[in-house]
Amino acid sequence: MVEDVVATNSPSVTAMHEMGIVQSILDILEQQARVHKARRIVKVSLEFGALTAVLPDSIRFAFDVLSKETVAEGAYLDVTIIPIRARCIDCGEEHVMERYEPLCPFCESGALQIVAGRDEMRIASMEVED
Repeated sequence: MVEDVVATNSPSVTAMHEMGIVQSILDILEQQARVHKARRIVKVSLEFGALTAVLPDSIRFAFDVLSKETVAEGAYLDVTIIPIRARCIDCGEEHVMERYEPLCPFCESGALQIVAGRDEMRIASMEVED
């Protein structure tokens, strides 16, 4: 039945996607804070490729919820989405896309190689207090 199908772009599914990602990020941040004997994390910069389908507002919400009572509670969170950049294998042109398009805008070839904005998920930096 149609009622039994959960849409993949529904808020609850999206929130669950970001919650898992943020929990993994927090695990890494806490481990690094221990290694560097940091008392508190004050700022975290994250980068995600546009094709990861991560929503910055959902990441921020999940971070606020999951960081409670951790060394990262109250930290400023900077989330950057890396735009999709593709290089055409046939003509060699490189371009940035607002959204994924399967054809080269220069020669209309379908031989595109995504060079950025694909699956990046990284902690770019973190600032701490000793």
